Amino acid sequence: MKRLVVILLMGLAAALAACGADEPASTAELSVTATDLAYGATRLEVMARQPVKLTLHNEGALEHDFSIMEMPHTGEVMVEEMESEMAGHDMGQMTTDPEIHVAAPVGGSSIVEFTPSTPGEYEFFCTVAGHKEAGMVGTLVVTAP
Repeated sequence: MKRLVVILLMGLAAALAACGADEPASTAELSVTATDLAYGATRLEVMARQPVKLTLHNEGALEHDFSIMEMPHTGEVMVEEMESEMAGHDMGQMTTDPEIHVAAPVGGSSIVEFTPSTPGEYEFFCTVAGHKEAGMVGTLVVTAP
């Protein structure tokens, strides 16, 4: 009987641990600084299924943004940006909107929140005309949980 109770308790503990694995992880807070034609960090790393809150700080003399064309994610992409200051934001000659996008005015900051769902490497870049070509690119690495 004692042995059966121990086995049942071990099974219950394993089941509870598995349930906890599906719960959302704490939010990963990232900060990216944009200067004139460069990002302060060109490689960022997060975990799949972990909510991400990315703040883009623009310390350059030009407007900048942070964009990822395609990236599987769950839920909505939430953006907090200075709407009045970003009216008419120049996205170059983009024909398709990026999946993840946030723009920051000169001297300002904006936030984008998203939850990547699939491990992989995703290129991020600035969509302002000529900025990507000048080297304003990086990689967001999404690892398996």
